[in-house]
Amino acid sequence: MDGRREDPMTTISEQDYQHWLVHGYAIVELLDDTQLAAALECIHEYMPSWEEYRRHPRWYGETIERNGMLRVEFPFAGDALNWTTIHPDLVAFAERVLHTKRIMLSHGQLGAKYAGTKDFEQELHLDYGNNTLVVPKPDAEALHFPALLYYTDVTVDLGPTYVVPADVTRDDPLVPRHRSRREHPELYDHEFPVTVRAGQALIYSMRTFHRGSRMLAKEGLRLAQNIGFKRSEVTACGQETFQHEGGRPEMDRFLERANPRERELAGFPPVGDAYWDADSVAAVSRRYPGMEMTPYET
Repeated sequence: MDGRREDPMTTISEQDYQHWLVHGYAIVELLDDTQLAAALECIHEYMPSWEEYRRHPRWYGETIERNGMLRVEFPFAGDALNWTTIHPDLVAFAERVLHTKRIMLSHGQLGAKYAGTKDFEQELHLDYGNNTLVVPKPDAEALHFPALLYYTDVTVDLGPTYVVPADVTRDDPLVPRHRSRREHPELYDHEFPVTVRAGQALIYSMRTFHRGSRMLAKEGLRLAQNIGFKRSEVTACGQETFQHEGGRPEMDRFLERANPRERELAGFPPVGDAYWDADSVAAVSRRYPGMEMTPYET
């Protein structure tokens, strides 16, 4: 099981899209039980379960307690986790929000927060600060699309993300992007915790005020993945490209096992791109012996 789905836009509805337009966020069903189990199996290659962490605290404790959480970025060693990062329903929603099919993944960072290791409390903020050097356009003209995919249940005691609906803040300036409770108590009056089941995702906006919160539980962890997509042709947004991942076994494996559309999301030239000719097809085939090159031979 690799997590693939070939029937896009079956879990995210028109109602979800309209909710996102009005409120700046939507909470959607994304992963079924089989996809979730396959992804968790991959995740635990990188990050211990709560039971594993408590069983061997000396193995993990120093690293987790020093950093507060564990992080790892796409691409991953496990196929299922790569495919949930570029889940077709999420991609289809991003295409709709960004008004184009020419999009690419801008980040896919997985993070684990463990109870009792760090405070995790944040101020309300907007995410555009490390995603663009300018200020985001209105959501109807969005260039960049963020989401949080949860691989564990999140209760109010397990550090939920707090969100302020965009209809409350739509007329507010976007600068400054951090808002303290002391200076903006009215904003905090409108926030609410995003409590979710494993497999759900929070889709939001670069104009949506939100924050991480304190983990009150004495046991447990929160596994979530920050995923972003951007318009391919726009250079003024996006956390990173994945060209520097070239040569890593994880990227080679992903590219060889992906279809052309999935490769394109990671920054690979699409079918029909001017890059492709007989020489480049032959050269890329030598670099990736397991890649099916027929689509690029047109």
